[in-house]
Amino acid sequence: MIEIDAAIFILLIEVLAILLVALALVIVLGIRRKRKKYQGVVQLVAQIKKQSEVRTQETGSFLQEIYQLEDDELKKAVSTIDKSEKNLFQKLIECFLTDSPELISKMDAVIAGLIDTYKELKPKEQIIEMGSEENEKLLNDEIEKLKGQNDRLEEELRITKETMGNMIGEFGNMFGGGSDHELASFEVVEKVEEQVDTKS
Repeated sequence: MIEIDAAIFILLIEVLAILLVALALVIVLGIRRKRKKYQGVVQLVAQIKKQSEVRTQETGSFLQEIYQLEDDELKKAVSTIDKSEKNLFQKLIECFLTDSPELISKMDAVIAGLIDTYKELKPKEQIIEMGSEENEKLLNDEIEKLKGQNDRLEEELRITKETMGNMIGEFGNMFGGGSDHELASFEVVEKVEEQVDTKS
């Protein structure tokens, strides 16, 4: 039978006691840490729920003012944004509670999803109301101006056509054998080109 010196035995007991106390302290600190984490999460969830209505109203006001959304379109957009924001908060809470590197690595996708929700918003098409007399007058003035420009362009086109017709007739007389020539307009142009090429 092995005999253990009393001093060594007492020393072993003291070391074991110290280890047990240290282990108990680590467990207590871990429990406190988890409790604080949990309390922080509970507080965050309470704040999210409390501010959810205010945040939704502010988002709705923003979308009305900037994007001119109304009724069902507004409700749908606000609901979509609210879901995306809550999803982001949920993932943040899960990361905080679990300390999971896998969840942390997926946070960029969650944030990208929230950003995409905002990117997909489109302003409502604006319809210009022309009900007032002033707007009608401006519209009528613009129509008259466009009519005047159209008339001038038509007159310029008519004069250009006449001028080109006269020129082609003259060239036909010169290169087609007199005023009774039977050359088509494109043939007259070809004759002129031949004369120019010959001279050059």
